[in-house]
Amino acid sequence: MIYAHADRGLTSRCVLKKEGVIVDRGVRTDICITDDLMYVVVDPELPDELQTALLLVMFRGAVPPDEREYPRVMKSIAEGLGDRAIWALYKDYREVVHYLLDRWSGAREYAGYGALEAMMRDPFLTEIVIPQSVAPAAKFTYVPKTLREQLDYIKFQMLELGRYRRVVAVRNELRLPTNIVIPEPLMYVVVKQLVPSLTMDKPLLTREDQVYKARIAADLLEYNVNIRKMSSVPKPSKALLKPYLTRPRFEESSAGVTYGVEGLELLALASLVLETRGGVIFSGGMGSGKTTQLNQLLYLVPPWVQVVAVERGAREIWAPLEGQLLHLSVPNEEKLWAALDQALRYGTVHTVVALAEARTPAELRTLASYKLTGHGALTTMHAETVRDAVTRIVEAEAPPEALDSILVIQLSAVAGARYVKEAKALAAEGREVKVVDVSQLTPRLAAYVREMYDVELKQELALRVEAVLKAAEFEDPLEARRTIVEMLWGKRLDFKAAVAEEARRFGYT
Repeated sequence: MIYAHADRGLTSRCVLKKEGVIVDRGVRTDICITDDLMYVVVDPELPDELQTALLLVMFRGAVPPDEREYPRVMKSIAEGLGDRAIWALYKDYREVVHYLLDRWSGAREYAGYGALEAMMRDPFLTEIVIPQSVAPAAKFTYVPKTLREQLDYIKFQMLELGRYRRVVAVRNELRLPTNIVIPEPLMYVVVKQLVPSLTMDKPLLTREDQVYKARIAADLLEYNVNIRKMSSVPKPSKALLKPYLTRPRFEESSAGVTYGVEGLELLALASLVLETRGGVIFSGGMGSGKTTQLNQLLYLVPPWVQVVAVERGAREIWAPLEGQLLHLSVPNEEKLWAALDQALRYGTVHTVVALAEARTPAELRTLASYKLTGHGALTTMHAETVRDAVTRIVEAEAPPEALDSILVIQLSAVAGARYVKEAKALAAEGREVKVVDVSQLTPRLAAYVREMYDVELKQELALRVEAVLKAAEFEDPLEARRTIVEMLWGKRLDFKAAVAEEARRFGYT
């Protein structure tokens, strides 16, 4: 994270550019966006040997914010690797290396964000996220002793196991992968650099950056990072005036003709409930497939939604959401509350909080209340009947408006065969919460899909069912997810035009 590598092959694909985001020591860092919507931080060119040296500098932790210490740091790396070329190249690229080390150490006007410094200065971005790696966690811990072993360990984790994090740039609901890639073994260093007060006693913390007016949430449990940049002083603009000039049609037509759903349409309908910031609960007995269905539903989450998964101990949520999943696996019940509170601090404009299993009324109440802050909720719970599940949900004493439109899907299993036994919805009428048929959710969802996708609800459900069936043909989970994204959103929504329109407002050309 000290250096953002961008070769000419990558920069040649840029269609929107912003030059001189940082200009210092006779060098500069630019930013651009490629034709396939990658957000690229373009640091000054640096030989591979020096890039490797800076990687090891980062692995070793903090660097004193004193330029007089930089030669000693670089010399120790060169000697540790037994590579004289590093020291010779350092002399040739001294100003570039010192500029990069200034950004990482927090010297002079820098805040210690490394390659993220340019992103922090770009007003186009509203958030910066370092989500989970899609590769499985390591099964053992290895502590390298020498610099050469450290380098080999980093390369093995990154290249052989695919354990790395790709930073994601966010503009409202637009999520752009970046060229900043962090090997998993370095994530501990990153979170401590961003939130130094993190400890194992307080593994979930948030700090405010008053200089960049940003809120930084990070943890030592799974090394998640979310940086939410606070808005500058607003002034009249088309974006700010739009709420007064237009009113979504689905707000006006929420009461309409109901539509009954059947079979796989229920899963498709559940995906729309989450997409419209509602709540979905899979209930059932042991072995009825609750967690399996939770994971399957996450395949249908739109690409602009951030999912924050909270679990106790062993990981059960494995949906391959590239660049969208932040995962908190807490070691005990005591830290679960902290994790649920932190979940919203990781939230973006559109977030779904997924709790692997809600066991207590307080957990159900917290999840249901996420709706009041404009977020969706997804969980499972043990209940033998839908009536038992609904009773537990209502008795959690969440505000009635938070329980409105929650979808409860009751699962069961007989002789090893799993099936959907029943599905119901909750509806709030004043201070009273009633159990209603799922069809009561359809008028508002129908209005939403007409506004968002310009189709009728029946057509949208059919398309989502088709996408799920198509995805089921692939063995690779990532390929299955990409198929769904392409069928449901890639072919229908023009993300490129949206990014270009927003970027030009912030000085991109």
